[in-house]
Amino acid sequence: MKQYTKILADYLSDLKYEDIPEEVLERAKLVTLHTVGAAISSMRSKSAQDIIKIAKSLGGGGVEATIIGDGTKVGVANAVLATGTMADLLDWEDCAWTGHPSAGAVPTALAVAEAYHKSGKDYLTALVGGYDIYQRVAMAVQPSDERFEQGWGLHCWQIFAPTAVSGKLMGIQGDKMNQLLGTAAHMTPVAINVIHSSFSDFYHFTHGLTAQLGVECSLITEAGISTLMNSLEDDGGYYLGVSDQCDWDWYDKDLGKRHMIMELIMKNWPVNMWIQTPMDLIDKLYRKYQFNPDDIERMEVSPYIPERSEDAPAEAYESLVRAQFSIPFCMAMYLKGPKVGYDWLDAKYLSDPEILKLAGKVHGVGEISTIPQNFTMFQQGSYPTYGMKIVMKDGTVYEESMQFPKGHPKNDYTRQECIDVFKLATSDLMSEEKQDALCEFIFNLDKVEDMGEIAKYITL
Repeated sequence: MKQYTKILADYLSDLKYEDIPEEVLERAKLVTLHTVGAAISSMRSKSAQDIIKIAKSLGGGGVEATIIGDGTKVGVANAVLATGTMADLLDWEDCAWTGHPSAGAVPTALAVAEAYHKSGKDYLTALVGGYDIYQRVAMAVQPSDERFEQGWGLHCWQIFAPTAVSGKLMGIQGDKMNQLLGTAAHMTPVAINVIHSSFSDFYHFTHGLTAQLGVECSLITEAGISTLMNSLEDDGGYYLGVSDQCDWDWYDKDLGKRHMIMELIMKNWPVNMWIQTPMDLIDKLYRKYQFNPDDIERMEVSPYIPERSEDAPAEAYESLVRAQFSIPFCMAMYLKGPKVGYDWLDAKYLSDPEILKLAGKVHGVGEISTIPQNFTMFQQGSYPTYGMKIVMKDGTVYEESMQFPKGHPKNDYTRQECIDVFKLATSDLMSEEKQDALCEFIFNLDKVEDMGEIAKYITL
C-alpha cells in the first residue's frame, strides 16, 4: 500500500506560493472575505457573545490572536474556538462536498498567521494546502449510504482543515507533518449523527471546537512530542474509526493539480446549502413579479429533500438550526422577515405567527432527492435542478427552475459579487470605510509582509 500519509504530508510541507495558479489564489481571497463576513455578521447573536465570553475566560498567554469582531487578543487556540464557531453560526460560509472546511480553515489560518507574524503569501499558501488536505481525507473516508443513514457526522473530519493550515503556518514539515496528520486522526471526534439529526444549536459550536483542537494538535507537534506516523493507512487506516469504507485514490489523485478550494459552493444566503437554490428562485420570482406575500395560496418546491422540505410546524421550530435547515422557514423569512443576515438568528421568528403562516404554505413535492444523492451530484460537477411554483389566490401561477445556485463553481461569484455579499452581511456593524479597508487588505494579501496587521481590520 502507498504511504498516503507521507504523500499528503510532503505535499503540504513542500507547497509554495509560486506553485499555486493565480485563479486559485483569487479564490482563496474570496473565500477569506466571505468567511470573515459571515463571522462578523453573527456578532450580535447570543451564541456569538457566549462563545466570545468562553474564549476570553480561557485566557491568553503564549502566542495570541485576535477574536474577529470583538478585537480581544487571547491564546491562538482560544481565538479560533470563538471565530470558528462564529463563522458557522449563520450557516453563511461556503460548503464543500463534505461539510464546512472554511469555518475551521479560515479563522485558524488568520489567527495563526497573525500570531506567528507570517506573510500574506504564507497565509494564502496554507489556506489552499489546508483545503486540499481536508477534502482529500474527507472524500477518502465517505461512508456508504447505509452507514450514512445509520449515523454520520460531518464534524468527524472537520479537524483536518484547521490542523493542516495551522501546521503549515507553524513551519511543521516532513516527518513532523506526517505525525501531525496522525495526531488529528487520533483526535477525530466520534462520527455520530445525533448533533446533526437532532438539529441542536450546538451543531454550530462543533466547528469552533474542532478548530481549537486542530490548533492544539499543531502546538503539540511543534513542541516536539512524537505522535502517530502513517496513520491514514497503517493498521487498516484512520477510516475504520469514522466510516465503513475507504476510497484510497482520493488521497493522491491529481494532487497539486486539482485544488479543492475551487470546488466549493460559496453561499449566497445564510441557510443550509441545499436551500440555496430555492432561495435564489424565490428571490428571482419576487423581484420579477413583485407579488404580495399575503396573496399567496400555495408554494411548491421540487424535488422533495428529506429534512429540508418538511411542512412547517404548527406552533414553533424547535431550534435555530432546524429553522436554518427548513425550506419553508427560509422562504417565509425572505418574504416576510427582516433584512437578510444577523436578524435571521433572532429566536422570536421561530414562533412568529406570520412567519409560520407563510411557511405553512410551502410544500415539498416531486421525487425524493436524498442528501447523499445530492452530495454525489455535487462531487460529479452537477447539482439538483429545483423547480418552484407559486399559486396566488386569484389563480395566477408563477414558475421558475434552476440548477446551479449563485456561488456554485458553475455559477460562481465575481469579486464584486463577493464584496456585495460581504457588505450586506456586515452593513449594520461596519462603516463603509471600514468595509472597504478590510476588502482592500484581503485582496492585497500577496503584498502583506506581516499578518499581525489584520487585527486592526477585523476589530469593530
